[in-house]
Amino acid sequence: MKVSVQLQTDDIGDPVRARFAMARPIIRGMLFSTKQTMVEALGGNEKITLEQLARIYKEGSGDYGICFEYAVHDAIRRRDPIVHSLISTVLEDFCNITSGAESILFGAEKSGATHIIQTSANLLTPDSRILVGKAGQPPKLKAHLNKLVRAFRSPKHRETLPQSIRGLWKADLFIGSPERDHWVATTLKINRNQLVGDSGLRIGIYPETVPGESPRKDPSLNLILCPMPYNASFMELFSATFIVIKQLFAANAGIPSPVALPYSADRYVAEQLSARRMYPVVQILEAMEPLAQPGLLVEEERIEADGAPETSTVSVAPIPQTVSGIA
Repeated sequence: MKVSVQLQTDDIGDPVRARFAMARPIIRGMLFSTKQTMVEALGGNEKITLEQLARIYKEGSGDYGICFEYAVHDAIRRRDPIVHSLISTVLEDFCNITSGAESILFGAEKSGATHIIQTSANLLTPDSRILVGKAGQPPKLKAHLNKLVRAFRSPKHRETLPQSIRGLWKADLFIGSPERDHWVATTLKINRNQLVGDSGLRIGIYPETVPGESPRKDPSLNLILCPMPYNASFMELFSATFIVIKQLFAANAGIPSPVALPYSADRYVAEQLSARRMYPVVQILEAMEPLAQPGLLVEEERIEADGAPETSTVSVAPIPQTVSGIA
């Protein structure tokens, strides 16, 4: 599988150019998450215009959550100084896993059609253990991956999992240490109240609900709660740009009304996109590259390790470099 991600590599400067940088991966993500039969009927990913995409795109309830999963995953993989440090500390303090955090992504697109297991050849070994918080020898993670995929797809396969990992198919990430070869199943939710514990799940990650919220064990959920620090910089830029694109699409790629986009930077970006609405989306994304803030986001394609259940291309939310102020 080929995964396309955008990595933040510079502080946010000019708000308009920063929005252009952020709009490209958001539009690309909307394109890839749209029902492909509809896209193919309009000529496929290479030919569908922005106006056509605006008319057929329907946001799914899980789109934002999937972006959050990728954001945390890549922040760990890219050693984001805030996220990686926090996750590494939680692993050491609560799970006795030292040597710093790594992440394996396990999940699915909203349609359920494409299942994603993002691994790295040097991360999982036949001896990699999944720590489930129970007495006894921890299960070997790699040996159970295909079973977890089947359990994710089909409820009847969930009952065939060993009792100690019965809920492991609900994991979004496996985080741990390749050096120790120990991993823990992690669930991520945008809303703290949506976290649900299950057999095999150890950590629950969510955006913090109050400033300075600390990791802690929740006995009622049997989860280690790990709130992600929230600073308006990156997430505010992402949310603001997402709103611009949503309002643009609501207007069928026409210019949204001032009441829909009251801020000048948002309106300018929408106007520039609307002026290109009759062009193919992929050409617009290419043309927007020089308009984006230089160095804000760097695109990278990652090739999955052999043995992934299915192949696909997935476009995801941009990944922050650090937490910093928004212009």
